[in-house]
Amino acid sequence: MNIEKQIQNLFSEDQNHINVDNFLDKLHKTHENKIRKQQRFAYGISAMAVILIVGIFTFTQLTNDASDIQYEEYLLSEDITEEMAEEYYDELAVYLVENSDDIWSTMEFFYDTNYQTINNMEIQL
Repeated sequence: MNIEKQIQNLFSEDQNHINVDNFLDKLHKTHENKIRKQQRFAYGISAMAVILIVGIFTFTQLTNDASDIQYEEYLLSEDITEEMAEEYYDELAVYLVENSDDIWSTMEFFYDTNYQTINNMEIQL
């Protein structure tokens, strides 16, 4: 019955004229909804692009860099003698001891890595 009344109202004389204010309100709401959907789509694409770029940068940072490989090759090079390597490690040890906030944790690190110079110093003490 409700449908029949609506159909009758559509064909009645009262509905023959167009309500301009109502029509314009609906037109503006439809236009705003369309713009809002376009903005949401654009924001979604932008967010996806940012996440993709951050992901790619993060992934490339987590892989082995060429500098790491070159460093290992430099230390394994035949040009470096055992004395040079030992001198380097001695200087590194002195630097770590001098700039350490907790000397005992640094000494424990050397002990754990079996650094011979520090271990010999402990025996002599």
